[in-house]
Amino acid sequence: MTDNLTGSELEQRKANVVASNHALGRVLSIIGVSLAVFALLILLSGGAADTVADISVNNGADRDSFKDVVALARNAMLAAPGLVLLFAMCALVLGEQLRRGQVKPNPNAPDTLLPSASNVSDFAVLSYRVHAVWVAVGLAVSAVLVGIPVISWFTGSWPSTVRFDYDFTGFWIIYGAIAFGITVATAVSLLKKALWVRRVSVGTATRTGGPGKRFWRWVDYRWRFDIWLAGIGGLLAALSLVFLDGTGGEFGTPALLAAALPPFVGVLAGGVLLIVLGALAAAQFWRSGEALGSGESLA
Repeated sequence: MTDNLTGSELEQRKANVVASNHALGRVLSIIGVSLAVFALLILLSGGAADTVADISVNNGADRDSFKDVVALARNAMLAAPGLVLLFAMCALVLGEQLRRGQVKPNPNAPDTLLPSASNVSDFAVLSYRVHAVWVAVGLAVSAVLVGIPVISWFTGSWPSTVRFDYDFTGFWIIYGAIAFGITVATAVSLLKKALWVRRVSVGTATRTGGPGKRFWRWVDYRWRFDIWLAGIGGLLAALSLVFLDGTGGEFGTPALLAAALPPFVGVLAGGVLLIVLGALAAAQFWRSGEALGSGESLA
């Protein structure tokens, strides 16, 4: 159908397609961010509902009158945020690729042991300021969902004051740990960008790559193992705090704290090790010979 188009008409059609894709990308990104905010609101609302129920029962209200509300809040916090975040991730990944670039067939599939990349994406990288804002947002969310419960364990403040039947801190910490893992991965991604840009500025990051190009292309570009390692490390580091539950506050004792320290330190150390390995791997991205704002499919 394009055989009868002139060169200028064909270029205009391509430009229209790119503009439409960018517009679709903006919509998908907005949907993704909105869904992520909605998942956070589910967790905050669930915690608020449990807290209100606890306060009301303590003030003499009928316990059964809050049974349905508490059940709804707890069921919502159990799986709904994870499902919503899954859709948010799908919308954000595709949306940001379309908003900041394009996905197209790969004219030169690389020589790899696994299936060749049938599609490649080229997109503009985030500015340092926007990248840093995402890290700050992630830290804020992690501080609320993980920091508040942990602090309460040692101070005896809310939400530790909520009775066991209404305790929602487990939900908060699980999703807060996921948020912290994503935040650490984002921070390592920012480090990766800064180091790659520096390599480009001094002329060592080129299309020819560097020593170990095939290996580092596989690790840092094709699979993004550097980012995965950092993210899993951040997740483990945050989850290590659960071993400290019950070791402080009114009922905590030095013996309980001493018993909790070995598993806490062990999991924390494992998480930190993965973060360090991820950061070290990210620093080698320049060896892959690929541009930072690009990617490829796995099939």
